[in-house]
Amino acid sequence: MDRYEKKIILLVIFLVYITAYAKGAMDQKVRETDDREEKAKASIYLHFAYNAKGDLKKSLKYSKEALAIYEKQGDRLGIIDAMNALGMYYINIDYLDIAQDYLVKSLKICEELNNKDKLHTSYIHLGILYYNLEEFSKALAYYQKAQAIVKELKKPKSITCCFYTGLCYQKLRNYREALEYLQETRALAKNSGNQYYIGASLSNIGNVYVNLNQHQLALTYLFQALKIHDNEKYKKALVYTKYYIGNAYLKMKDYANALSYYNQTTKFAEELNDKKTLERLYQHYSDLYTDTGSYKKALDYYKLYSKTRESILTERKMKQIAELEIRFDTEKREKEIEILKKDNNIQKITRNASVIVLILLVVILILVFKKYLYLLAFWKTHKYISQYRVMEKIGSGGMGTVYLTHTANNKNQLAAVKVLKEELAEDKNNRRRFKQEGTIIDKLEHPHIVKIYERGEYEGKLYIAMEYLRGKTLAQKIKEEKKIDLQECFHIMIQITDALAFIHSKNVLHRDLKPANIMLIEKDYHSNFVKLLDFGVALMKFQTRLTQTDIRVGTIAFTAPEYITNNLYSPACDIYSLGMVFYEMLTGKSAFEAEILTAVVEKILRTSPREPGKLRPDIPGELNRLIMQMLSKVPAQRPPAANIVTTLKKIYYMGFKYLEKEETIQ
Repeated sequence: MDRYEKKIILLVIFLVYITAYAKGAMDQKVRETDDREEKAKASIYLHFAYNAKGDLKKSLKYSKEALAIYEKQGDRLGIIDAMNALGMYYINIDYLDIAQDYLVKSLKICEELNNKDKLHTSYIHLGILYYNLEEFSKALAYYQKAQAIVKELKKPKSITCCFYTGLCYQKLRNYREALEYLQETRALAKNSGNQYYIGASLSNIGNVYVNLNQHQLALTYLFQALKIHDNEKYKKALVYTKYYIGNAYLKMKDYANALSYYNQTTKFAEELNDKKTLERLYQHYSDLYTDTGSYKKALDYYKLYSKTRESILTERKMKQIAELEIRFDTEKREKEIEILKKDNNIQKITRNASVIVLILLVVILILVFKKYLYLLAFWKTHKYISQYRVMEKIGSGGMGTVYLTHTANNKNQLAAVKVLKEELAEDKNNRRRFKQEGTIIDKLEHPHIVKIYERGEYEGKLYIAMEYLRGKTLAQKIKEEKKIDLQECFHIMIQITDALAFIHSKNVLHRDLKPANIMLIEKDYHSNFVKLLDFGVALMKFQTRLTQTDIRVGTIAFTAPEYITNNLYSPACDIYSLGMVFYEMLTGKSAFEAEILTAVVEKILRTSPREPGKLRPDIPGELNRLIMQMLSKVPAQRPPAANIVTTLKKIYYMGFKYLEKEETIQ
């Protein structure tokens, strides 16, 4: 048993003593003692004791109290202990950014003091932090540093360090090293009688063999772990062990046993409210029922998987907000400590506070005055369109020029403002078409369609102000990646088609669908969130045509054959353009390629494209047939957008297999 583990056991015993003998008296003693050093030490012990008991609120209170005392005394070794305690507390409640702040500061002090014992502890804590952040290479580097110190000081190896080193190697798919460290952990745990680590090492050795497809050997280790973990004391470890057993049976295609162990795992995971494990379980249920042909159940569990994943993301956002509030409180406390260090005299603090208030008032007045000068200069000297100040030109299309702007009173409130080109502004039809674009998008409130803020006329210039999108077009992504990952393709295709189905339901035709008019941005933790752009040539269904009959609108390579021959545009033309977009996204090339425009037109009118499945064998057959239907020369044979969305989702959910993820005990 290493020094750290002995310390934890002593702290637990200490907690029992406090609870049985003097719970209330001890709190009072800590508050009243004049010996600050003893009070700080007592606070640290109380932190660990209440943490072991599960009273996190009191654990946090005492660790912060200890840190405040040590900082005031300038006791750097004490500061290290308090910061490490706070770091581990925030790891336990999954506030990892705040934990990182404390642990990095602690490490910096350790390095300045060159205290090997403290460095060893800091390295292990940082390893645990980065393991939880899923930065496994960085975590492994810290564990190796901790092992180097143990070797240098000729001290016993740490079970915790050895175990997590094995987990890191497992995550990095270096299974040989993983097995070596996990077997060593098992031996150390046997020597010290640590039942938890004996079971945990056996469970993870079993999981390594699952990943190596040595299923019978895996089950041998996992059932040994199950005997140790099969009680209330190790319920979290029991969840993972049963989960790994289920995975082994699923790989062996023993679906009955896999289902049995997944059901047992689900029950325990629900009791523990372990959403991460539930998310993985629902995904495996979906895979299992897909393999056995129970597609409705597979879809139901995939929906549960998506819902749980969304719930986890929502909780993560709420935690980020809470972390920001804690950071604010911490910074505020640190500033207060600095003031107290400078002068402990209450009257002087009061005077200083008055001076600070006065300075703040002066600063506020200066900022207000500067803002006034900025606005005055803005209105006098800067180019603007209505309330929007032009920062730079970011694009130009057939109808207008697009500028990046911000509002007059807020530099951070960005917008893309599209202005009708001056050479087109004199023509009444052009002005009507430009106004029409804003009118159409006003009717299209949809997450995958660019949002309009306002439209109008300023000093004779027609403009539309819309949301500014940071990202890349689908055309740029295709050019960079050639063939986009199939899973990403499905994700993008479903979003585009959903937007088009909505447009058609509002009796609107887009008329210019192409990769350059599809923007991919980062939103809701997705890097390929679709926004459909450029409704400059869109029409309401049955609306009077505003272009001359001999003008071809849009890019010819994405234009339906019936529009080329008779200038008639229908929803089926948008479907044809969508099929061409899908084709290029999946194969990395256009369905019709030629050196001159007339040759491209001839191919569109006379020939059928080569099936995308022949250019890319991993395209599902049903998707291949769907795209060829969308590219049919006969408009009536092209499916409507709503049907395409349904078909895409069916192919994706029922036929597409996610890459298997590795899971380990954390």
